[in-house]
Amino acid sequence: MNYLINFLSILGIFSALLVIVSKNSVHSVFFLIVTFFFSACLLLTITVDFLSIIFIVVYVGAIAVLFLFVVMMLNIKYVEFSESFLRYIPLIILMLFVFMNEFLYVKIDLLFMNSEYSKSDWILYINNTESIILLAKVLYTSYIHIFIMAAIILLLAMLGSIIITLYHAGNVKRQLIYKQVGRRVLDSVVLC
Repeated sequence: MNYLINFLSILGIFSALLVIVSKNSVHSVFFLIVTFFFSACLLLTITVDFLSIIFIVVYVGAIAVLFLFVVMMLNIKYVEFSESFLRYIPLIILMLFVFMNEFLYVKIDLLFMNSEYSKSDWILYINNTESIILLAKVLYTSYIHIFIMAAIILLLAMLGSIIITLYHAGNVKRQLIYKQVGRRVLDSVVLC
């Protein structure tokens, strides 16, 4: 089982790197879908079945398709690397440092848990509760602020993609509601 988890993790990391490295933006979105698929398989192997299905339905079914739609609507073919890649190395080192600190913090916290009693209580609680109830309790109590921020970020991303792709042609007649309402108010004033 550990070999399967390691194999799926390596494939997920490799496909995530291909998302970043790919020159064609459509290929990058396809590699993103593959990354979500490997993440869902990884969650399925550690028996988190609800999150695995949510990864497929929400991320692949909605978000990745939205990304693909926006990329194809913007008609971006290839990204030309005119700038030097070396200018991003300090940012990469900073992000790697933050990631490794978080990873080591979690590893050290798991290694030095205080008592065996607290571990067994938690394991009994997890085994006797359904995964959806556990997810709801954790998501809507401990991580509610992160959940709300993710919703706001998705809303802003949706509005940004709409604003970017909105195109007003000069020769097309449009209905301008504010002019119609203003005309109706002026007509009622004149009649009185």
